[in-house]
Amino acid sequence: MKLLKLVGTFLLAGAFISAQTLISITFSQPASSQSINHSKAIEVPFKICSSSEIWVRPTKAEQMKFLLSMKARYDDVTKKPERYERWFRYNIYSFTTFGGSSFFDYSNLTGFWSHSDNPVWQCGESRHKINTGEIAEVWVLLYRVISIKWVGNQYLMVVKPTKKGFQKIQLSRREDRDSLPLKVITEDGSEMKVLPLSPSRQFY
Repeated sequence: MKLLKLVGTFLLAGAFISAQTLISITFSQPASSQSINHSKAIEVPFKICSSSEIWVRPTKAEQMKFLLSMKARYDDVTKKPERYERWFRYNIYSFTTFGGSSFFDYSNLTGFWSHSDNPVWQCGESRHKINTGEIAEVWVLLYRVISIKWVGNQYLMVVKPTKKGFQKIQLSRREDRDSLPLKVITEDGSEMKVLPLSPSRQFY
């Protein structure tokens, strides 16, 4: 009888250890399973169309003064200043639609009107391909693009911060959605907000 009890105790202890091991394994897995599977990532080619290493974004006060000087175009800037100020909460803007007039406004609203080094546009007449869905354009302010990959069902852009400057890039598209499915993270994994401009969301 004592032998049977000893065997039963041993088996019970073994089961407890196995259960503890299983629990440990189970709770150690989600961190890796929830991370992005970079083994299935596809490099997305992109071209830097315009860039500057010296551009400094105007302050909010400077931006508002500039918009007030163009009150004929932005006539509600004093009545609804939040509509204009919110543009300054972003450093990344994506475009799946193009129009000369709208891009003029985007440059004004993001603060690009202030750059004086006048960088040369390197992408020719390619912007018409934005409206055909072949490419998308992304403006990156005060950051530099390190890489862009297609992961799962979205573009993953990795950037690093800079004290000055901007990049305007174009990338080849792998989908046909209204807004660009773009996720932007820094090298340490911090996610950044993106303001998407698309055929259904062209202004502010």
